[in-house]
Amino acid sequence: RFAENAERHRGGRTYYTFWPGMGHLPSDVAPDLRSRSYLITALVDILSSVDEGVLVAHGDATGGYSFYMEKGHLVHDLNVGGQHQLVISPEVIEPGHHELQFRMQRYVSDSGGTKGVASLWVDAVEVARMETDRIFWLMISWSGLDVGFDRGTAVGNYASPYPFTGKLLKVTVDLDVDQELDHDGVGRIEMAR
Repeated sequence: RFAENAERHRGGRTYYTFWPGMGHLPSDVAPDLRSRSYLITALVDILSSVDEGVLVAHGDATGGYSFYMEKGHLVHDLNVGGQHQLVISPEVIEPGHHELQFRMQRYVSDSGGTKGVASLWVDAVEVARMETDRIFWLMISWSGLDVGFDRGTAVGNYASPYPFTGKLLKVTVDLDVDQELDHDGVGRIEMAR
């Protein structure tokens, strides 16, 4: 029933567009990234080689994700239960118009466990990647989603609200249809909530 209620809010949606200046989005209607492949894209105008700040963040210090820039480098923080897994571009993003992306590709390993390959892309060129066995399984966060900054307790290791200093044009989230949830586990989490 909890899974059905969440789907009713999302309406089976697999593509989201977010604009700078939008209000805080509750988790119940934010993109469901649990146990699936997905793509986050931010269209930006970088004004300086030291631009920084949050492009999109969902969650808080106890868990969530943040896609941001730090001193000109593109960063994604996958915060699962307070354990931070960072993917960082080795090079500074030069000023100009850019398409910045984070991709998570979920797969089942030979041993049967679910893993993910996380990668950063700048203008359709992969610039960094990592493999992880710690992806979102049962929940992301009860805290919601923000665009252009991160209110509340920060998802990443930066001072909130950490507003983006460049020009953010929009953020899109594209969800694959490969999601496999542990519905009993999800139910236990919702009952605890």
